[in-house]
Amino acid sequence: MSEHDNVYESIATRMNGFLYRCRNDEHYTMLNLTGRVKDLTGYMVEDLLNNRHQSYVELIYPDDAAALDQAIEKAIDAKQNWQADYRLKNKDGSLRWVSEYGGAVTDENGTVIYLEGVVTDIQARRQNEERLATISRGIASETEQIVHTLKMLRLLSINAGIEAARAGEAGKGFAVVADNVRKLADDTGSSAKNISKLMNELDNR
Repeated sequence: MSEHDNVYESIATRMNGFLYRCRNDEHYTMLNLTGRVKDLTGYMVEDLLNNRHQSYVELIYPDDAAALDQAIEKAIDAKQNWQADYRLKNKDGSLRWVSEYGGAVTDENGTVIYLEGVVTDIQARRQNEERLATISRGIASETEQIVHTLKMLRLLSINAGIEAARAGEAGKGFAVVADNVRKLADDTGSSAKNISKLMNELDNR
């Protein structure tokens, strides 16, 4: 291994992922891999190079494979780099979220001969996002229940105001209470709707 390769290897092992170069074929046949390959896949580098024991494409979770292929094809057509998040199937059967940022290497005629890039571990980030999404959905659900209850309270306060008005002088005090309850329901309902809107916006990010 040359000094240049040693530097390349040293830097790559400090990443939270690995660098790759592969053929532009149906297997994404790996030609070079450097970094935390075993940590993310469970396989040694030698197992994946030239599909010796496992092809890289077989490690990509089937539900995510089509989106990755489309991202790569679209980027190649546009002569741009691609970025895609997907899950890798570890040798032990577990799934791990990764993010890939890559680009195509072309020859003098513009023909794509290699794909290369970096694959980084984003498992912790995705788990945090999923937990946050679950919490926000729970808050939104509870807020909807509050809004529904407040609507009923507002309706009752309106009816109470009508009955107080019918009672004339004797119902004036109750009419004031009913009116305050209605205003409180309106104000609280508005706040609850804003919270629900914010939670939905958070979920859609």
